[in-house]
Amino acid sequence: MQPSIVTLPEQRADDAVEVLTAAFMPDPIFSFYFPEMPQRAQVFRAFFSDIIESHLQFGHVYAAMLNGAMVGAAVWRPPEVDEPTELDQERATATERRIREIDNDAAEALFAGFAALEPGHPAEPHWYLFFTGIAPAWQGRGFGTTLLAPVLKLADEIQTVCYLETPFPQTHVFYRRLGYEITDSANPFVGAPTLWTMTRQPQVTQARADRSDTLSK
Repeated sequence: MQPSIVTLPEQRADDAVEVLTAAFMPDPIFSFYFPEMPQRAQVFRAFFSDIIESHLQFGHVYAAMLNGAMVGAAVWRPPEVDEPTELDQERATATERRIREIDNDAAEALFAGFAALEPGHPAEPHWYLFFTGIAPAWQGRGFGTTLLAPVLKLADEIQTVCYLETPFPQTHVFYRRLGYEITDSANPFVGAPTLWTMTRQPQVTQARADRSDTLSK
């Protein structure tokens, strides 16, 4: 059985935060800076709450639902989005303050690392997979492929690049199956493990191929 994929309702944002927090607890970069699990959980809840709230406006935060329960979540930033609103900036500032209260030195390095990632994004408009995760009890069942399918299909239809970063080497095979390729490896988070960037070129859909074939005749 595969989950149904829906645009995340605002009232289920807290559920998505919990799913992502559980999925990312083994994250090697966050684990490096926040080795204690209770602290790391606090950081994730603040961090993912901010990310989800700031991206709901774009309409591409998705939830994987199974029998009414949320088993996965994905946060995409679409191409050519507007600049952050004043409310977004205030929320981000409050989130950073909360994380600094947990461990200021670790927070300093973490936010510096995220800032260092920005220049590595593709120059052209692209879909950015900010975060995606499947609840640990449901991993390994193909739910991730189903969860990411709507935006990958849309990216192919409008012929747009997709981009992501991952600190998990075990995810490389999964993302390659979806058409991504590793474009770089780096250590923007000082002292922490390696992070890989992956880019997916748009694939030719059958409908586009049929149109091209018709035009060429």
